[in-house]
Amino acid sequence: MNETNWYKLDNVAFYYASLRTKKRPTVFRFSCELKDEIDKHYLLIALKETIKEYPNFHVTLKSGFFWFYLEESSQDIKVEQESKPICHRIIYDDNDLLYEVTYYKNRINLEMSHVLSDGRGALEFFKLLVSNYVKYHYKKNIKVDNNSSELDRVEDSYDKYFKKSEKEVAHRKNIYHYKAPALKDTTRFYEVHSDLSKTLELAHKYNTSLTGYLVSVLIYSILKEYKVSDYDKLIKIEIPVDLRGFYNSNSLKNFFGMIAIDFRPSKGNLEFDEIVKVVNMEMKDRLTIEKLESRTNKMVSFQKLIAARMLPLFIKEIGMRIIESFTSKLRTTNLSNVGSVKFDKETEKYVKSVIALTSTSDFQFTIVSNKNDLCIGISSIFKYNNVVRNYVRYLKENGVDISINTEVV
Repeated sequence: MNETNWYKLDNVAFYYASLRTKKRPTVFRFSCELKDEIDKHYLLIALKETIKEYPNFHVTLKSGFFWFYLEESSQDIKVEQESKPICHRIIYDDNDLLYEVTYYKNRINLEMSHVLSDGRGALEFFKLLVSNYVKYHYKKNIKVDNNSSELDRVEDSYDKYFKKSEKEVAHRKNIYHYKAPALKDTTRFYEVHSDLSKTLELAHKYNTSLTGYLVSVLIYSILKEYKVSDYDKLIKIEIPVDLRGFYNSNSLKNFFGMIAIDFRPSKGNLEFDEIVKVVNMEMKDRLTIEKLESRTNKMVSFQKLIAARMLPLFIKEIGMRIIESFTSKLRTTNLSNVGSVKFDKETEKYVKSVIALTSTSDFQFTIVSNKNDLCIGISSIFKYNNVVRNYVRYLKENGVDISINTEVV
C-alpha cells in the first residue's frame, strides 16, 4: 500500500483556508480560448498527464485540532462540462479537491482555491494543461521544459526567506469605498478584451508601465464617482507582486507580496496626467526589494503568530475572519497584473486568448495578456458598476478597441 503524501500549508494559505465561505470562496480562474471546440476525452488525458508532473495539486484540505494540512488525494481525476457559477465555492468538506477543470465550447477553465497556490503558481499548472491538450488532441510533438524539482515546487518560500519583524500597526485612514446596492448571492464578471499594443502605446505616452497606466485609469474611473464630501478620502489600490523573481524561488505555493498605491484627491491633481505622476512616484517608492521585504515579513509574522498559537483551529478561524473584516476596510480595491502568458510555439498556434478572474467581496480587477490580446477581468458584487463603465469608456475614448463579454452567475 502506497503511503499518502501530505503537505504543510504556506503561511498565506492558512489565511485563505480560514476565510473560505460561500460568500468568500477565495477562488480564482484561468481560462484559455482555443480555435476549436474542446474534446473532453483529450482534455482528461491532458489533465492526467499534468497531475503526474504536479501531484501536489491533486490534494484535499484537512483540518486537525490545531492546524490545517494538505493531503494527496486518491480521487479519480476528472473533467466536466462547465455548469456551475464562475469562481464558485470549491471547498465544502475535507474530501473536496482544491481545483476543478471544466470546458465549455472552445474554452478550457481551471478554477483553484487560493489555499493551494497564487496566480503565478497556478499559471504554470495551467500552461502545462493546455500544452498537453494540444499535444494529444492535435498529435503535436510538444516538450515543455521544467527546470524545477518537486521539492522546489512545494517549498514554502515565505518560511524560507522570512525574517522576524516588528508588528505592523494598521492605520484606519479615511479610505474611499465604492457604495452601491449589492447583488443577492451572486457576482457579476466582465471580460474586457482590448488591443495590447495600443494600450502600451498610451502607457508609454505617459512614461509609465502597463500596470501604472491601468492603475491610473482605475483611479480616474473611481474619481468620476466622487461626491463633494468624498474629496478628503484616500483611494488605496493594492497590487499583488510575484516575489519569485526577487528570491529565485520556483515554488508553486503562494509567494507574493503587496504594494499599495495611495492617491488623495485635491483640486490640483484630478487630471489624468497628474494621476499618472502620483502613481509613478508611488510605484517607484514601493516596488523595491526593501519595501516588499519589510511589508511581506510583517504580514508573515502576523500570520505565524496566529497560526502557531496553541488554540483550537475553529478559534483561529474566527480570529482570522475578524481580522479580515477589519483589514478589508483598509483598501479601496485590488488590481492584479498576472502579466503576459506565453505558451510553447506549437501550442500558441491554437490559442486565441487567456482570461483571468477572481472571486471578490466587493470588486476587483485582474489583468492578463496573450499575444496582442489584453484581457481585463473584472469581478463585482454590485448591481450598478459605474466604475467599470467609466473604465471602459475612458479606454474607448482614447482609441483602444474594446470588446466585452459579461456573465452574470
